Amino acid sequence: MAQRFQADWPMYVYNFGGLNKLPVKEQKAMLKKYGYKGVALMANNRKQMIDLSPYFDQADKDFPIQAVFFRYNHHDPEKVREGWKQVVDQVSGTPTAFWFIIGRDVMMPHEETLALLERVADYCQQKNVVMTIYPHSDDNIPTAEEALTYIEEMDRPNVNMVIHSCHEIRSGNGGRLPEIIKKAKDHLAYVTIAGSDRQVDRSTPMTLENSTIMALYRGNFDLYPMLKALKEIEYKGAVGFINHQIKEAPDQYLKGSMEQYQSWLNQLNAPPTEAYDAPDQVLWHAKTKQWFVSNLGGGISLDRDGYSWISRLDASGKVIDPVWIGFEEGFDAISGMISDDQYLYAVDRDGVRQIDIAQRKQVAFYPIPEGEFLNDIALAKNGDLYVSDFFGDQIFRIIPKKKKVKLFLKSERLEAPDGLYMEDGYLVVASWGKLIPGKGFDTSKKGDLLRVDLKKKTIEPLSDKLVELGNLEGITKGNGNYYITDWASGEVIKVDKDFSPSILIKGLSHPTDPDFSGEQQRLAFPQHGTNQVLFVDVEEKRVIEQ
Repeated sequence: MAQRFQADWPMYVYNFGGLNKLPVKEQKAMLKKYGYKGVALMANNRKQMIDLSPYFDQADKDFPIQAVFFRYNHHDPEKVREGWKQVVDQVSGTPTAFWFIIGRDVMMPHEETLALLERVADYCQQKNVVMTIYPHSDDNIPTAEEALTYIEEMDRPNVNMVIHSCHEIRSGNGGRLPEIIKKAKDHLAYVTIAGSDRQVDRSTPMTLENSTIMALYRGNFDLYPMLKALKEIEYKGAVGFINHQIKEAPDQYLKGSMEQYQSWLNQLNAPPTEAYDAPDQVLWHAKTKQWFVSNLGGGISLDRDGYSWISRLDASGKVIDPVWIGFEEGFDAISGMISDDQYLYAVDRDGVRQIDIAQRKQVAFYPIPEGEFLNDIALAKNGDLYVSDFFGDQIFRIIPKKKKVKLFLKSERLEAPDGLYMEDGYLVVASWGKLIPGKGFDTSKKGDLLRVDLKKKTIEPLSDKLVELGNLEGITKGNGNYYITDWASGEVIKVDKDFSPSILIKGLSHPTDPDFSGEQQRLAFPQHGTNQVLFVDVEEKRVIEQ
């Protein structure tokens, strides 16, 4: 079983910020002392090439040369301008990356920029070196998104990119860094960060520098969402700390920045402290007399981010295990659940997880790659499972005994199937409604309660009284009555034996998938809007205080 992704990226620095005034041996000792893994080096400056050999002479597993970056300036002497070839030759056959910047001394048209990048990439390929495009604010390629455009246009396997927090902030993209990271994930090889202010001071070149490159414990720009996005895409590279022009002594800012960085990593990897985070489904397990609650995690998030879990409650609804299973295992966004005596089956974004309840262990996974938004699940008497696909207007069938997954039914008449409940010979489907294309969850028609014959695969309303009932989220049954949640209107609807609907409770905040305990005569359901699980005495129509 796959384990939860751990954010443990090694951190390196540039040979800037006072480090460059020390002999390389002393730089190495200082960085090792504070837990840094190597340096990134500048290859040319002030129309001169820089001798990098002292660094390569000291390089080892504890002091790797992470990258060498080269700035291509048209106004440099040709020997320097074309010196990038010397750098490529030098890093060829080593783990060191080659980063390439196109300077701002001449702003080139797109076609010329592309031609230059292709020329460099082709030479790198001859030398078996991967070329990394280095976006730099105010230069020819100022942002990561522009770098990505060139990478896609070049279509060369040996080209990737680096994202720098400081240059994205200067370009006005600070608030979009998580989005940009996710967009660039397939080509993202390196990331660098620095303490920054939210408001960039553009008064002078120095104030611009000082407001976007600081020690990691300084500045009011929150870098944590950027790191969280890296974790969500399971970034596996190192993270660089840009220490250019930092005035504090290296001993001070290196130590404090590493402490801040480690605190972020600890926060990223820490288990949740609360049981509920967008709770989505309540499940009563009669054999062990306990409740289980699925949590999407990270708010109402459907991301494949490894941040979801199932909580365990006792019969009265008291939380026993806030995180019973899922966090360490890397569940993404658990929604619907169903169980038999031994197993709990939980719907995740890419398939269904089979969990042995007594062992608290996942024992099987049934992938459903064709699913667009897998949602709820029902269990037939023969052990087969049925899974609703909200956006796909389809239902899948899982045959655990044969380890097979099949498409059971696809039809527009399902109208965004959400909640499922298994009856004898047919499946009751609570539909959300007819979706408006391009409008997310908005509907042109509210959802129905539908009956799907398991043999004939016919679809019809459960009753003529139960059409356009609401934006239906979940369904369960108790004492012969159906209980359905309407997420949008904030209601729990009771449907009696004559198929007559009535409002059991209203004024709720986005109620989700319910379940019923016959032993306790209690209905339970979560609320997305308040991160609560409510227990209801159905006879008295009142919420039971926990």
